[in-house]
Amino acid sequence: MSTLQTRPQARRLALPLIAVRFHWLSLWNWRQVYYGRIIEPIAYLLFLAAGIGGALASGPGQSLGAYLAFVVPGMFAMLAFRSGTAAVSDVANDRKWGVFAFYALHGGGPAGYLSSIVTILGTVFLAQLAMVLVLAAVLGGLADVSGPHLMTTVLTALLVDAGWIAAGATVAARVQSYAARDFLLTLTTLPVVLAAPLFYPLDSAPAYLRAVAHADPLTYQVAWLRDTWSGDPSGLLWAALWAAITATGAVPMLARADRVTRER
Repeated sequence: MSTLQTRPQARRLALPLIAVRFHWLSLWNWRQVYYGRIIEPIAYLLFLAAGIGGALASGPGQSLGAYLAFVVPGMFAMLAFRSGTAAVSDVANDRKWGVFAFYALHGGGPAGYLSSIVTILGTVFLAQLAMVLVLAAVLGGLADVSGPHLMTTVLTALLVDAGWIAAGATVAARVQSYAARDFLLTLTTLPVVLAAPLFYPLDSAPAYLRAVAHADPLTYQVAWLRDTWSGDPSGLLWAALWAAITATGAVPMLARADRVTRER
């Protein structure tokens, strides 16, 4: 292969890194927003989870550490879903302000663009997981999990996160209106997060709540995370399948989307 042929190929391979740089600069410009996203799981763990766990620990055979071991995978699932809602906003803004068009104009493809979004939001997600794990360790929530099982759970969470980011990119590629996206996110976020067994088991939940939970993808994803936490690696395979399916759906949607959109 000649040098002239090699250089364009190398340039195409480098384009996702250029997109990562754009998104990193955007993250830095809006860093106060991302600081808030990192603080948010701390508040959930220190106040909501610790409060519920303290109440449950007063019962026979219960402890705060055991409850936190139940909640931490639930928080991983919730934070992964929140990455998906962030991806909706990021992709919509890229299309509105020309970042997506600039990337495509220089030969970038939808798969590379999606990988840049996953890289940046996945980095934020890892920072959130680190904060949750540090606080959970301080409160005694990691006493019964081994290092390999914890690493498998984190890897599973990253795949769940990547899947939700791809799903969010799909929504942003198809829905052209801020108002419509906000309505869709408002309509889905609360049922998805509150119906899934993130902070409580479904055993004692009302029948209608169990019915909603069975239709909620987050219910199955938190089960994968709790399985890997307990040493069952099958959750990792399910998470990889979820990420592959959503990414496969997102790439053609991004390819067909208008490069620049006039938001309504």
